[in-house]
Amino acid sequence: MSKELTGYPSIDKPQNAGASFFERHPIIPNINLYMLLKITILKNKNAPAVDCGNLKATYSQLLHDAVTVSVALKTLGLKKGEVAAISMPNLYQALVVFFACNRIGVITTFLDSQASADETLFYLNSFKCPILFNYDKTAAYNQELANKSKVRCIVTLERGFVDMVGFPSAASATGGKYIGYESLGTISKQKKNKFEWMHGKKEDALILFTSGSTGKPKAVLLTNENVLAAEIYVQNTATQMGDIKGTKTLTCVPFSYPYGFVTSALTSLFWGKETILAPDIGKDTVSQYYSKKPNIIFGSPALLELTINNIPAGQDLSSVTHFISGGDFLTVQHAQRGNRFFEKHGAPHVEIGNGYGNAETVSVGANPVGVPLRPETAGKVLVGASFMIVNPDTMEELSYGKEGLLLVSGKHVFKEYYKNPKLTKEVKITINGREYYNTGTMGFIDADGYFTVTGRQSRFYIMSSLNKVYCDNVQNIIAAYDKVLDCAVVKVPDADLLFVNKAYIVLDTGIEPNVETEREIRAMLTCSVLSPSGQTVQLKPYEMPTYIEFVTSLPRKPGTDKINYQLLEQDAAQKHAGNVKLNPM
Repeated sequence: MSKELTGYPSIDKPQNAGASFFERHPIIPNINLYMLLKITILKNKNAPAVDCGNLKATYSQLLHDAVTVSVALKTLGLKKGEVAAISMPNLYQALVVFFACNRIGVITTFLDSQASADETLFYLNSFKCPILFNYDKTAAYNQELANKSKVRCIVTLERGFVDMVGFPSAASATGGKYIGYESLGTISKQKKNKFEWMHGKKEDALILFTSGSTGKPKAVLLTNENVLAAEIYVQNTATQMGDIKGTKTLTCVPFSYPYGFVTSALTSLFWGKETILAPDIGKDTVSQYYSKKPNIIFGSPALLELTINNIPAGQDLSSVTHFISGGDFLTVQHAQRGNRFFEKHGAPHVEIGNGYGNAETVSVGANPVGVPLRPETAGKVLVGASFMIVNPDTMEELSYGKEGLLLVSGKHVFKEYYKNPKLTKEVKITINGREYYNTGTMGFIDADGYFTVTGRQSRFYIMSSLNKVYCDNVQNIIAAYDKVLDCAVVKVPDADLLFVNKAYIVLDTGIEPNVETEREIRAMLTCSVLSPSGQTVQLKPYEMPTYIEFVTSLPRKPGTDKINYQLLEQDAAQKHAGNVKLNPM
């Protein structure tokens, strides 16, 4: 006898339909991520694990190198609970260092490899890092970091050793302040005892960062259990993974962003696939990475545009089966453009869809892979976790299809904002005895368990008329028109209304950015439109954009592909300052 539905996602858990008891209530093993990798390779030690430039490594080689580096780190004096910083592009060596640190209970954080010395110093000092791994930096750069931080050791990977698997002997290995990455092999040999350091799921493993699209990035501390739970939830949700042909994934987003490291690289490895790392993807190299025949692309709207604009005519892309957009939402129109492109290159059935996640939930909140494709949504919420949509003003739970604030509960929810209990407490809420994380994301869940994102709770403004306007809602309605490829809406201070909004619009190919086009779009905005989720929506008069500007692209936060709304707000305020009351009374 089937259970009668109540109409509320947190009670019915529609994503669990058809799942077994142990999938609905998964056991999170008491191991660390290094041990999970060790278990993973039992299936096939010699299977390809990483393809990075001219370097190819098997799972066995990856594990061996991780052990070697972990012993070297113990020899250099690293202790459990300390934070090691990695400032490298998406390189094989960065993966090795992460698993090495995890093996001995050292926390890892990934920093932007292109950041200034001042930005890197900020994080080194915030976390009191004893060691930094960086790539091809000058002696002067490293000296500045050493002088202004308490880093005891800086390990630099030189360009000539990027394609190295394993560690050649290096007579110069002294264990001093500055050492080459290749010297870790020699340092490791100085310590004979190579027993396993067993660390469990409750121990701290990783510091990730929020995207910072609406404020300063926050440091998110995750335990082994958080990451293990996320991987298990995603795998239990992906019931159709067996239908996906091939085993290669392409990881393009930098490791300094959660979607790059956890969702792309770690998920690929723990699923036993080969991850193609793309540390230098761009218009001159994108074709080369596609020539490696990836099946699943962990991408973004920006990567799809890079692909469409720079893959030469005639290149065979028939290996591609899935293109997942993370970092920012890919509109249905943009996805359709991608489908037409892939079809011309021998891949007529590519599933292009959006994922959803944030650093606080290990970058996974909904899964678009291995489930029936619903491109207008962000995929299906995770089997084994609990989700609730609430009224953001009253915190009352809402039923299927009702737009509200997304709350998430599960063992993948982060431990804390690093050493910031006040901020942590602000985003965790207990309802009916269960602790939920307030994602700050607006949307709705349907009766099949799919989540549709409608915007960020923080991106709203209240007019002098007391009308509340959600910028993302306006943005999504504008983006539903077929002539609009992409859109960003921001608030603009106004002397009379307090705030109005401005739409920055990227037009589809062949549409002229002129007065006539703007007039046509404004006319369309007065009519109802069918949204990607199948609902009929229409802008209210006070939601209509006061200003429209056509642009060729939208600014993105470095390394994230998230729209830089702060930059657009500044731009709008400057351009329309004549209608701004600077000091309202």
